[in-house]
Amino acid sequence: MPYFLVGSSNTHIYLWKFDEEKAIATYGVLPAANSPPPYALASISALQFDPCGHRFATAALDGTICSWQLEVGGRSNIHPTESSLCFNGHASDIAYVSSSGSIIAAAGGSSNNMNVVVWDTLAPPSTSRASIICHEGGARSVCVFDNDIGNSSVSPLILTGGKGGDVGLHDFRYIATGRSKRHKSSDNSQRSSQATLSTDLPVGTGTKFGVENVGGMLWYIPKAHLGSVTKICPIAQTSLFLTGSKDGDVKLWDAKNAKLLHHWPKLHEKHTFLQPSTRGFGGVVRAGVTDVQLVSHGFLTCGGDGSVKLVQLKDYI
Repeated sequence: MPYFLVGSSNTHIYLWKFDEEKAIATYGVLPAANSPPPYALASISALQFDPCGHRFATAALDGTICSWQLEVGGRSNIHPTESSLCFNGHASDIAYVSSSGSIIAAAGGSSNNMNVVVWDTLAPPSTSRASIICHEGGARSVCVFDNDIGNSSVSPLILTGGKGGDVGLHDFRYIATGRSKRHKSSDNSQRSSQATLSTDLPVGTGTKFGVENVGGMLWYIPKAHLGSVTKICPIAQTSLFLTGSKDGDVKLWDAKNAKLLHHWPKLHEKHTFLQPSTRGFGGVVRAGVTDVQLVSHGFLTCGGDGSVKLVQLKDYI
């Protein structure tokens, strides 16, 4: 599909075609602002096409998640088909769960520490959202694995990265229903769930259980990075994934056993910027790795230093 989306600091989203000189559609202002007067428009923090390319989702710095119908006929000021204020702080990242195009996983920050939300945009409002308490200080990134990463799972697995450098793997079925995919007993108590979730993991993987191993969290790495995990990128048809961080590092992991496979230190030097917020500028931030994208035989990274780098993966997978 020869289209791409651009989010802006004025809540607008622009649809471009690669061979056009101007945007072919403009998507309008978010329907609600989660901020007191003076009102300022929330910047778009993340964009994601659905698996079929017919719709897309957006996250904004006021905590709003929206779903939009793709329009390619030149219309402007298009309103979202669904909108939900998922966080009372900010929304940082989004990903579609499964191929339905209706279920969205979102990472962000809320005062109650419910920093990951799964939202079914087609369900009734009273039952459409499930929240996860995780990542103290806020969740920064989210991605979804293929339905099968080699462990006979029929439930999508959701990876999240936190502001403190932590990474967790969640079972979508447990989040949606309260029952783990490996849980064969009718007893859904917290103790039973914890015991079941930890049985398949080897000793010494650097994971942490207990409080963080509830609500469908299969494993948890408290210090995967020294800085905020700004990007998580799964490698299709494998159990491997990449993480990029504010500290400038990129790491390759195996989700089957939460094992670190390779570390690329200081791919990008940290630089300082003014952070936009719903009230204008929210303070000074430092950025290392800002994005990681898979390409043939490797991955591309970009960072706060303004550089783009290509790294080959053939020697590591």
